[in-house]
Amino acid sequence: MPEPTARLDECSTPDYRGLFGWPVRWQGGAPVLVTGSGIGAVLVPRSLSDQVLYSLSRQGCAGPALSVPTRRGSVVLLLVEADAPAFDLQPLPDGVRVLTAGTTIPLPDERRPDDLSHWIVEPDTHQRWLPSLAAVLTCIRSAGRVPLDFALTYPPHRRAG
Repeated sequence: MPEPTARLDECSTPDYRGLFGWPVRWQGGAPVLVTGSGIGAVLVPRSLSDQVLYSLSRQGCAGPALSVPTRRGSVVLLLVEADAPAFDLQPLPDGVRVLTAGTTIPLPDERRPDDLSHWIVEPDTHQRWLPSLAAVLTCIRSAGRVPLDFALTYPPHRRAG
């Protein structure tokens, strides 16, 4: 099978299903990702997101992350590989949630000027794997150990421009 060559910045709405194999459907004229079938998401409050993204990058677990508006402000959603359950007795930080299967996540759509969702860390067509749910949860728990001022001044995670 030929390697996908389209880049995210070459078209207004990438073929997420074709490029990454994600379960995407159209809802209300916009693309949404549906969790389940091996792909999941972890919701992180914006107040923790810089520390979490730094921790993920530092541990080699960085994957696609998007900012999504909610009624209470924006949150960051981390896409994860969810084929294996992640059991752990340690609680997650306040506000962090693993989204259930069947949750729809609005994907950025540049054709819609009212779309406020945007990539913080864009999916990479050359690295199409997603970090495991267990690894991401471990990094989230350890993110509190990184001094906030260091995480904010030296974020090695890729930011969408």
